[in-house]
Amino acid sequence: MKLKNVLKAIAVLGCAGALAVSFAACGGGEEEKPAGKTHDPVTLEVTGKTGTYEPHNFVDGKCTMCDETTIFTQDTIAKDAIVSTACDQQGTVTKITYETDAYGEDVITKTAYVYTPYGYNAEDTTTKYDVLYLVHGKGLNEGYWFAQGSYKKDDSIYQSGGNGTTNVLDTMMKDGDAKKAIIVTPTFYLPGEDGTTDSSDDSMNKGVAGFGDELVNDLMPYIAKNYNTYATVTADMTAEQVDAALKANRAHQGYAGLSLGSMISFSIVWTDCLDYFAYIGSYSGAVSLEQAQAIVTAANTTYKEDKIGYWYVGLGTSENNTVYPGDPFGCYRTMMNGIDGLQSGSDLAAGDNCEFVQCNKTGHNYQSWITALYNSLQVFFKADLA
Repeated sequence: MKLKNVLKAIAVLGCAGALAVSFAACGGGEEEKPAGKTHDPVTLEVTGKTGTYEPHNFVDGKCTMCDETTIFTQDTIAKDAIVSTACDQQGTVTKITYETDAYGEDVITKTAYVYTPYGYNAEDTTTKYDVLYLVHGKGLNEGYWFAQGSYKKDDSIYQSGGNGTTNVLDTMMKDGDAKKAIIVTPTFYLPGEDGTTDSSDDSMNKGVAGFGDELVNDLMPYIAKNYNTYATVTADMTAEQVDAALKANRAHQGYAGLSLGSMISFSIVWTDCLDYFAYIGSYSGAVSLEQAQAIVTAANTTYKEDKIGYWYVGLGTSENNTVYPGDPFGCYRTMMNGIDGLQSGSDLAAGDNCEFVQCNKTGHNYQSWITALYNSLQVFFKADLA
């Protein structure tokens, strides 16, 4: 049995509240501990302080409090060339519309944006692509990640949204740091009377309530029918056949979201759709610890056969519970230590499939989220789930 799994089995869960952010090595000072070992790499418990937990602090790929190493960056990439410089192999962003009846008897038309990587050829049906559904936060819309259409530019926590996302995708896919994938950015908001996104609270509440049904019953089938995904779906297939095709190819499907989109990763994807997605990104948002424990139960029973390829949890070190909803760090620990098969770290070959990463000196903003996406793409769609 791996050391990580042994430690996981004896982990003691604390009742964490707000996220504790610290860059200094934790105290403890037990003589039998080697110098610098002040932090358990798996349980995240501080040495000598039972019930006290801190996330890893990665510097140059190694935690300053334990021996845990990582391929992820903890410094924002927002001002790096990968964000600001256009790649010479550019993908394409296309606006699509699709119909859904997830919100009542009336069929409504919704909008999303679809990124296809450089070299994508609709006629080449033998080349298949993974799909990541990438969702925005409250007050934004489907155009946020790709700076398409309108979004809430006057709100300081969302400034600079989406300006460099395509550059990051293009460069990572060109260099082989990320698998070539289709990226879909839908919205949980409903359309208003003029056809544009209605970002009112009423639209948000109704939209989130039906978003899970829309996602798996309408949007995912649309993408599978119209793009070269691993889930082969044709117009003559029944709804049951389409559903079976999507579930059979969950290893090639992922979901990630920021803020409220991150809350949806817990309340909808982890809770009700784990049989559709093997990869999950939760950026700056979570749910209550009671809900996290309910997810643990469901993952170990209803979804026990649905392996996780990777679950990435991230937020900025300047965020706190007055800004982001829920407790991402507490949820991460509860689920990591409770769900069978979850193992922290970034070494896919060793079986690692989850990690909590802080982004240094960033808040509830694009700087945190583009870094989280960058880190996620290094491991998404790369695990061996056979």
